[in-house]
Amino acid sequence: MDSNRTINLILLITVFTLAMIVVAVTGVLISGLFDTRVDNAAIFDVIGPAFNTVIGAFVGLIGGISLARDKNES
Repeated sequence: MDSNRTINLILLITVFTLAMIVVAVTGVLISGLFDTRVDNAAIFDVIGPAFNTVIGAFVGLIGGISLARDKNES
């Protein structure tokens, strides 16, 4: 297997996994927001840092891809 295909497969799996996490966290936030039994502040306190971590992972992944692509082109 070519190394570029392996890298692309790993990136595809990583992006898919992070996207599913973002969808799940957003779903939980929305369901907690409209549930009258749940305190909204508690939901945001618990899930907010996890959501920020996943978004940070996305930004780091995109930055790493960009840096690696620039290095490979030169």
